[in-house]
Amino acid sequence: MNEEIKEEDLKESSFIKKNYKKILLITSGILLSIYIGGFFYFNGKFLSQTTINGIDVSSLSIAQVHDKLTDQINNNILVLTFIDNQKETIEKGESGISYNKDNHIQDLYDNQNHWLWFMSFFQKSSLKLENMIHVDDTLLTKTLNNLNHLQPEAQIAPEDAKVIYKDNGFSIIKEKNGSTINKDNLKQSIQKAYMSGKNEINVLEENGYVLPKITEESQSLKSLLENANKYANASLTYETISGNVTLDGNDIMQWLSCDDEGNYYKDDKVFEQKATEFVKTLKSKINNIGTTRTFTLANNRKVTVSGGNYGLKLKEKDEVKGLLKDINESKKGIRKPSTSGVQASLSNNGLGNTFVEVDLSQQKVYLVKNGKVTLSSSCVTGKYTDLDRRTPAGTYYLYGKQRNRVLRGTRLPDGSWPYESPVSYWMPFNRGIGLHDADWRNQFGGNIYYNNGSHGCINLPVSFAGQLYNSIYVNIPVVCHY
Repeated sequence: MNEEIKEEDLKESSFIKKNYKKILLITSGILLSIYIGGFFYFNGKFLSQTTINGIDVSSLSIAQVHDKLTDQINNNILVLTFIDNQKETIEKGESGISYNKDNHIQDLYDNQNHWLWFMSFFQKSSLKLENMIHVDDTLLTKTLNNLNHLQPEAQIAPEDAKVIYKDNGFSIIKEKNGSTINKDNLKQSIQKAYMSGKNEINVLEENGYVLPKITEESQSLKSLLENANKYANASLTYETISGNVTLDGNDIMQWLSCDDEGNYYKDDKVFEQKATEFVKTLKSKINNIGTTRTFTLANNRKVTVSGGNYGLKLKEKDEVKGLLKDINESKKGIRKPSTSGVQASLSNNGLGNTFVEVDLSQQKVYLVKNGKVTLSSSCVTGKYTDLDRRTPAGTYYLYGKQRNRVLRGTRLPDGSWPYESPVSYWMPFNRGIGLHDADWRNQFGGNIYYNNGSHGCINLPVSFAGQLYNSIYVNIPVVCHY
């Protein structure tokens, strides 16, 4: 059997050798016919696997391409999908986009090598036509302005990622996209959709929104987080009569400096400058000596008083030093500011609910404790008709308490005293003016003070002066008002 196979192979090989030229001519003729046929077929047509702006134009003539693109662009209905997954439609004729017949399709056709038409079956040809469309920008803008998602009330600004201080620590809050439309980008995306034959676009994916400038992956933001944790991790609250003032990481991290590469660092001079600026803003909250203030007295009576020595004054340089020290030590909690002066309370405009009231018009003295009158008496104050002796209104505090004191006026040129008045209970609050007993008087109150008042002090009955002396303390507020 092997001999028969070998004999057949020999006969076939012999046949090929004898007819080689004839076979070659026939094969060449077939291939040439196919090539010539293909050349004539593609003459005037785009080659296989050819796209223009992503639109398939394989085997189409220039006229057919014009017709296809005209129909596709002029009759396109474009669906826009917005960030909320809601859709709106731009109907045909509303886009202001039409097919431009005076384009460069002919140039694209001419640049194809039709002699090598057969190569198009093995490789794709992706052509770009820049001037495929004509855009009526006025009509396109008007159409976009009529969409619900482009109405002013629908435009929510994006939020950048940021570092915040919350619950005694820093963290990065992720950015938010918002819903503000980037009209220029959206217009470009719509034009590209018409040029590429798309009938739907996702506005977010097409960069049609105003996007956050800073994302959570920002290296600058990460640098801020790192340095904020190092240098700004303090939270200090100042309690003032007009409300608490808190300085925490959200404020202090703004004091960090940033180099050209977006790296944050602490500059001690900048921190001192920022601390100084902050302390200056505290002045209006803390400095109140002699200011006009309204207090609530017993029985809910209101009185407005100006002047006096009662209250606080911020010691700015000392406060800057103390504040920076607390920040460097990352302290948290209440910070008592560096001040001079006396203030008993934060409530009731700094007066609190325990004080001495001197009603200069009614010639009455009251001791108020915890909002209730515990002692009261008629009095005689400075001679009202003599400005040098009239008791000034104002808010003060008690300097001290002294028993068995001799009160004297200003020494006269001859060395004598204009008066000498021994008192058992001396309670000064305004330089040489104070509360004291006056055993030389047998009447108090009424209009005595008009023409027969004191030299400025508040004269009291002896028994009441003793009770008052034993009931009050140094630094207690004293409110004098008319």
